[in-house]
Amino acid sequence: MKDGKIVEIIISEIDLYVIDKVREYRGKNIPYISQVELSQRMGYADGYVGKVENYSSNTRYNIRKLNLLAKALGLNSSREILPNNILQNDLLFLKLKVNTRKNDTVEFDSMGNVIKNYEIIEQKILNEEELKQFNNRRAKKS
Repeated sequence: MKDGKIVEIIISEIDLYVIDKVREYRGKNIPYISQVELSQRMGYADGYVGKVENYSSNTRYNIRKLNLLAKALGLNSSREILPNNILQNDLLFLKLKVNTRKNDTVEFDSMGNVIKNYEIIEQKILNEEELKQFNNRRAKKS
């Protein structure tokens, strides 16, 4: 990835997994499902899925939206969007190089695997103290 915007985020490992999985389903669907179309199928504003897939935004899917996503993608269960195993990490600090020109486009390599629209430059698992600080910061905003 030659061009890209550098973004630093704190995100849960499961949120990142779900975002990547939804992108994969959008791309593999025939015909292709754009961010706008998926947003509309879910009953949300046109830009909703785009906001979730924009790593500069804090917008994330929640449990209710997993069910709406499964319906909108024509899946049999919302479990198809979730990992099969428990993920090892809670929150991650990520420094990403994001390909902003192809945010809505999902491309595949020769093996049929999704080419992510980001490259992880730096990754750090938050320790217990950092998790407490992060959770306290969020609680103060409420």
